[in-house]
Amino acid sequence: MEAFERELMRRSPLAACVLETCDHIFDDALLGSIWEDHRGRCYDDVLQFDDCLRLMRDSLIRHGGSAHALYLELESRDAEPVDESNFYRKLGRMPVAVSRALLRECTARLERLLPGSVLDLPACFEAFEVIIGDGKKIKNAAKRLAPTRGFQGKLLGATALVAVRARSGMAIAMSDSLDGMTNDVPLVPGLMEQLRALIPGPILSVWDRQFDDVRTLQRFSQRPGDAFVVRMKQSQSKFTVESAVETTDGQGRRVLDEIGVLGTGTRAMRVRRMTLFRKGEDEDVVLLSNLLDRQRFSAADLLGLYRRRWGIEQVFQQVTETFSLSHLIGSSPKGTLFQFAFCLLLYNLMQLVRAYVAEDGRVLAGVVSMHYLFRDVRTELTAWAYHGSGHWPRSGRDAAAMRVRLRELLKGSWDPILYTKASDKKPRASPVPKLRLHGGYSSVQRALEGRARVVGAR
Repeated sequence: MEAFERELMRRSPLAACVLETCDHIFDDALLGSIWEDHRGRCYDDVLQFDDCLRLMRDSLIRHGGSAHALYLELESRDAEPVDESNFYRKLGRMPVAVSRALLRECTARLERLLPGSVLDLPACFEAFEVIIGDGKKIKNAAKRLAPTRGFQGKLLGATALVAVRARSGMAIAMSDSLDGMTNDVPLVPGLMEQLRALIPGPILSVWDRQFDDVRTLQRFSQRPGDAFVVRMKQSQSKFTVESAVETTDGQGRRVLDEIGVLGTGTRAMRVRRMTLFRKGEDEDVVLLSNLLDRQRFSAADLLGLYRRRWGIEQVFQQVTETFSLSHLIGSSPKGTLFQFAFCLLLYNLMQLVRAYVAEDGRVLAGVVSMHYLFRDVRTELTAWAYHGSGHWPRSGRDAAAMRVRLRELLKGSWDPILYTKASDKKPRASPVPKLRLHGGYSSVQRALEGRARVVGAR
C-alpha cells in the first residue's frame, strides 16, 4: 500500500503541490502564534485550530463547500475529530481577529514562494507597493440560526474591505464588519493600519468612486510618501483649478489633466484631477491623485493603473464561483468571515500554482485559466483522498527548498489546450446591439422565421 500511495502521489503533481504548500504555510508554530495572539477568550479543547483549518480546506476543495459531505466521508472511516455540530459551533465563535491574521500572515508566507511578479507595472511606480482595494458583501447566509428563521429574502453574512497586492495578485489583508449592511468607507482606517504594519515603504493604493471624499483621501495619504488613485464621482464638492494641460491616453482619447484644490475650508486638499473623455460611452472617467508631478507620473500611466483595479472584481468573482464562497458553511457572521478569509487564502495558493504553471509554459500568468486549473486540482485531491490513507507526509522545507520543490512538481504541467483562458484563445468581438422585443417576449419559432416584432436596439 505504501508503494501504491507513493505512485499515486507521483501521478498527482497538482494535489502534491497544494498539500505540500499547505504544509508549508500552515506551520505549527505559525498557526499556534496566530491562535494565541488573536483568540481572545476562545480556547481549544478537542478540536484544535489546525484541525479546523484542515476540515475547512477539504470541505472547500473536495466537496464544493459542503462540510456535511466531508463529515459523511470521515464518519465512514471513523476519522472525524469531533461531532459535526461541534465543528459548526467552532466556526460560529471564530474571532474575527483570527480570520484577519490568518489571511495576513499566511499570505506573507505564501508570497515568499512566488517565482516572480505576476504583473509588471510601469517604471514610474517602481518606488511604490501598489495596492488595489475594494469591498465585498458576503451574501446568501443560511437561515439556520433561530433569530434568522422566518424571513423572506436573502441575508448578508458580513462585509469586508480587501487589499490585493497588484504585482503578486494576492489578497494580503482585510478589514471587516459583522454587519453585512455596513458601508465600506468606515473600514478604511483598519485596513490602512494593517497595510502600513505590513509594508514599510510607500504605498500607492487604487480605489473606486465611493472612496473619493476628502477625509478618506487624507487617510490614504496620511503616512508621508503614501499616494492614491481614486475614481471621482461625477457630482462632487468644489474643485478650484490652478493649472491644466491636455494630453491623450494610450488609445488616443482626450485627457484633461488639472491640478487644484478639492473641497473648501478644513475639508480641502490639493490634488490632481484627470478626466478621460469617452465619446459614445455612458460617462467619462475622472480620477483623483496626490501624485502631482506630471513629468514623472503621466496621466496615461495613472489611467492605465486604474484599469488594473478591475482585477480585484475578478478576485471576488473567482473566490465566489470557483472556491465555493457561494455555499457558506457557517451561518453566523463570524463563521462567514472565517470562510471568506480562508477562500481568499485558497485563491492566493492557486495564484502561486498558476504562476509556476505559467513559468513552465513560458506564458503570462494571466493567460492560465484559474477555473480549469482548480478543476484539475480538485480531481487529483479527490482521487488521492479516496484511494489513499488521507495522511500527507510533512516535509518541513524552508522557502528556498519549497520553490525548488514546486518547480520540480509542476515541470511539464502547462497544457495550452486545457489551461489557456477562452478569452485568450479567441478574443471577444465588440458586442452587437440587441434588439428589444415588442412587449418583452416572442417565440423561438418567430425568431427563426424572422417574424419576431421588435421596437428598437438596446
